[in-house]
Amino acid sequence: MAACSGGGDGAENQLPLTNRVWLTSVPKKADDVVGALVVFEAKGRRQFGALYHGSLLRGTFELFEWQPDEHDGRARMRLLQDDKSVKIRTESCEPDHGLDACILLHGDPLGAVRYQSKRIWGLRGRPAISSPLELDVAGDVRDLLQADPELAALLAEET
Repeated sequence: MAACSGGGDGAENQLPLTNRVWLTSVPKKADDVVGALVVFEAKGRRQFGALYHGSLLRGTFELFEWQPDEHDGRARMRLLQDDKSVKIRTESCEPDHGLDACILLHGDPLGAVRYQSKRIWGLRGRPAISSPLELDVAGDVRDLLQADPELAALLAEET
């Protein structure tokens, strides 16, 4: 599957893994706990990302370097805090109603397996990053909320 390398395989409901927000589920309330995965293309053919687990109000994240393997659907995730490498295998799955793509991420260090995304959750127009320290997970979540009326309504209810 081309999702590991960030490419597309031409399948109708397949979206590239990179430069997109992937969620374990769509929150219905601001305090619903979800997992999120973001992998960014970086300068020099490197890729960095973040795993997030929490709600819109509180959570934890883990920054990583993403190293696609030449074998489709395989990658290595190097967790930057611990310098620990984790083998990852991805495969496509059927998305829930209202979502456009689904991936199974076997080996996720936070324990999540199934991530889904919508076409409008792509993070377009941002320059490639040079370092994982340039990642702005909170800013990307804010951008996602503004781009998706369903999620923006969630935040409006909390204010």
